[in-house]
Amino acid sequence: MPVDYRAPNINARSLGQHLRKIREILELSYLDAASHLGRNADWLARVETGFGHVTPAEVAEILDAYGVPQKIRDVLVDLASRPDGPPWLARHVGRLKALVRDIYTVESESSLVHTYGIARIPELARCEAYARLAFEHHIPSVDVEEELDLLLHRQRHRPGGESRTLDVILDGHTLVHHGGPPDVMDAQLAHLLGLSADGRSTVRVIPPSTGVHAGLHGSFDVFEFPDVTDRISVVHTALGIDASMDDLWDTWRRIEEVTLSPADSRTLLEDQRATLRG
Repeated sequence: MPVDYRAPNINARSLGQHLRKIREILELSYLDAASHLGRNADWLARVETGFGHVTPAEVAEILDAYGVPQKIRDVLVDLASRPDGPPWLARHVGRLKALVRDIYTVESESSLVHTYGIARIPELARCEAYARLAFEHHIPSVDVEEELDLLLHRQRHRPGGESRTLDVILDGHTLVHHGGPPDVMDAQLAHLLGLSADGRSTVRVIPPSTGVHAGLHGSFDVFEFPDVTDRISVVHTALGIDASMDDLWDTWRRIEEVTLSPADSRTLLEDQRATLRG
């Protein structure tokens, strides 16, 4: 079955779920709530499912009518004010395909990103030197500075103003058979060690000696969101980033079965860096 890219994005769905929960807590039916708001019940139903357009002012009006506390009101009005993603994405929209723009919008709302890399380091876990090298050798050619600006904003973004949790798994062959300049790989290994020590991120490695495992088909990410049960999976191919037609969470769990622990992974990264320097 083809993916329906017309589905509401994560912002609209999250906002709708919050509004529905508030209405249900107040024990209001669609008809009662719509009458209370002076709106059509069909419009309210579409807003709560993420398919109806709603402005920040309209969200404020709904929440005021429901008597929602100011703190919750401010959070949801803010959510309604960014349907098209974070401000830094706007400067790149003109050169991105609509699907890629939507994926980056979804990524920007994810508070927990599970990112798996094989053959190359996952984008969100790349240091600047490694990322620059990858962009310089990208086919077709890209504007390195534009791509680097976009990537650094993606990495530094704080969903809802809160620090993101990054859960990284690397295939060990990516580290051993990297083929990159030693100084670049030294910087990348230092960056991974920094991530593993920052208190928010986890870095795990599949031992290079591991045989066939569930991650051989390619790199991918799984996004999780606050107060939303849905997970969204995206894949990284030679042609770029794309939405996955399948939920890759089960694949992630199977890959976890063959990874080293975070502590043992850190030791492997340190040993690899020592080997590189020696």
